[in-house]
Amino acid sequence: MRKVAALLFFAVAAVAAVLGLVSCHGDSAEEIAVGVAFPLTGVSEGLGGNMKKGVELAVEEINASALLGGMDLRLVFEDTEGTPDGAERAFRKLIDEDAVSVIIGPWSSSSTKRAAPLANESKVVAISPTSSASPSGITAPGDFIFRTALTVDKTVPEGIRKTKSALGYSKAATIVNAGDDFSRSGNDRVLEELAKDDHQDVEVVSEQSFSLAKNVPPPPDLLTEPLRAIKDSGADVVFVSALSPGRQEVIVRAREMGITVPLIVIALTETDVAEAEKRREESTEGVITFTNWADDITPRSVDFVGKYKAKYEEDPDAYSARSYATTQILAIAIARASTASPEDIRAALQMIGPESALDDTIFGDFYFDENGDGVYSPVVRIVRDGRFVTLE
Repeated sequence: MRKVAALLFFAVAAVAAVLGLVSCHGDSAEEIAVGVAFPLTGVSEGLGGNMKKGVELAVEEINASALLGGMDLRLVFEDTEGTPDGAERAFRKLIDEDAVSVIIGPWSSSSTKRAAPLANESKVVAISPTSSASPSGITAPGDFIFRTALTVDKTVPEGIRKTKSALGYSKAATIVNAGDDFSRSGNDRVLEELAKDDHQDVEVVSEQSFSLAKNVPPPPDLLTEPLRAIKDSGADVVFVSALSPGRQEVIVRAREMGITVPLIVIALTETDVAEAEKRREESTEGVITFTNWADDITPRSVDFVGKYKAKYEEDPDAYSARSYATTQILAIAIARASTASPEDIRAALQMIGPESALDDTIFGDFYFDENGDGVYSPVVRIVRDGRFVTLE
């Protein structure tokens, strides 16, 4: 349905001049207001700050280029506080008061599940750089909802294939934060994949959970019993599904409790590694992740890292990289749209499909699937000496 409607639009929009862009959401002829809803305070403010830097770097480059024909993107930031309630408040303000055409964000899948439908109902584009739970209940119900992060449906199958080949495991354990949408989705996908005929030689010997509705560090005692059960299970690999900082705590506590088998942590980031290492040196050595981005995977990625370091005097992480890429992809869609209205931006995003993939993003080739979720090559990385390298 998305593609059929978009094809009719793009036949006309592709020949429209960028200088003819006019917004029906109150933007001037010289700029387009883009809402940004990230966690800028609270326990997740560090990662939200990194996401903000990625967006700002991208907009600086876009506005200095000829991509939008002399128009500028103007960022309107709202703080989600890292919670679904905060995301809903941020989206309502950006939609009702700021009258933006598009919102970049929010961060987590739980927040996206809460806030993105508000944008869809208002016919405002919402595009999350980092939400990656399965599409059911998130992107699937709405034509105005997009995500550029690979979902767990795309990262987990390839990740299990590669790690099983490299490690040769036969007994797996899982631990999940059952209070979070992304974590539950990732864990479900791991169990579904391991149950397939291709992996019948792998036995799941322990399924453990803890529950935190908010994205805060779990009390150490909350993890004691599930990690003890995993240690006693004889598992030779442990799959971890949790958000930051919960996954950091699982890594540290597992090592403190003498669990030495490989930990496979879905969507682990550079920030997670740095924070865990502060708590316990070498706790992340050998930890593996299925993720969306690597700093050396494409020439554009290497270029991005250099520009980011030059501007901020620090290395980017996956959150800042995905936010940068999302803003660039959005700008390309705006440039291709006949107007800066949400409807036309949506249609231009929908036209970035398998037959018209973008071939120069930091992810490599990129397109959206029928749900509005990003498609590109997943990455499997392992931590060596505090840094990610490709798992061979």
